[in-house]
Amino acid sequence: MRLARRLTAVIPWPCLWSVGSFLCRTPWGRRCINWRDPNLKRELNVSRTLFAALGLAPDHVDRGTTRVYQNGVFQTILLARLATLSPREEERQFEVHGFEHLSGELEARRPVIVGGTHFGVNRVFPLWLTRRGVEVLSLESRDQLATMGMSKPAALQVVEVGTGFKAQATVQALRQLQAGGCLHLTGDRRQEQDDKSSVRRTFHGITRQYPQGLANLSLMGGAAILPYFCTLQPGGRVRIEIHPPIRPPVPPAPAGSSERKAQIEDLVHRFAAVLEGEIEQTPGNQRWM
Repeated sequence: MRLARRLTAVIPWPCLWSVGSFLCRTPWGRRCINWRDPNLKRELNVSRTLFAALGLAPDHVDRGTTRVYQNGVFQTILLARLATLSPREEERQFEVHGFEHLSGELEARRPVIVGGTHFGVNRVFPLWLTRRGVEVLSLESRDQLATMGMSKPAALQVVEVGTGFKAQATVQALRQLQAGGCLHLTGDRRQEQDDKSSVRRTFHGITRQYPQGLANLSLMGGAAILPYFCTLQPGGRVRIEIHPPIRPPVPPAPAGSSERKAQIEDLVHRFAAVLEGEIEQTPGNQRWM
């Protein structure tokens, strides 16, 4: 992993993009990727189910499934390169929309949660935010940057939560929000089928169980949720789009009450609806259904 990080830091991006596209978009290249990481084959099978539910034509399905590979490959490459990009290179690499939604919350000293998903190359977003001068506490199943042997900027704190929220991680998250800070976490992590605390939602006949952690923290910390998406454009340019805030009710209903449960479910459904809107536009960016 460290060798890959060094190589991707020095090889020109157009060269990386061309080689990566060849690997992701040709049968030979996809066989190589499957040989290295069999899990990607499972993700593609799930994606094909989604594409069938959306009624896409076969050629659109093929382009969508190859994009799943491309997202996985280039997300890792971008993580390795991002910290070394000059401001001019970063401007060429990223196209940004909706940053005013986040800056407005932070300038008003309001706590904010940027809600990520398993979509596109969204894992680069916390690191990109720190380059904008935003201090971020990110709750992640695994510290990908540490796994790659990369040092994180002081403005980015990563807390590993594994398969579920731990009490210590929740306390840290609430402290970040109470200080008017920015918290990052994923709001579409797949739940176990028997998980009673999740919120069920059906999209084109596919049932998903969304976790309640993002909504719970929003209510407890009085923080708006800003869904965001990072998608690869032609030539490897990344489009970042931050959506308007989803605000929790103030004050929230008492914990444990039926009203509080309804508020949690409402926030989850509103967040999921934004994600589904993005999937409708570019279903090949969804890497985990």
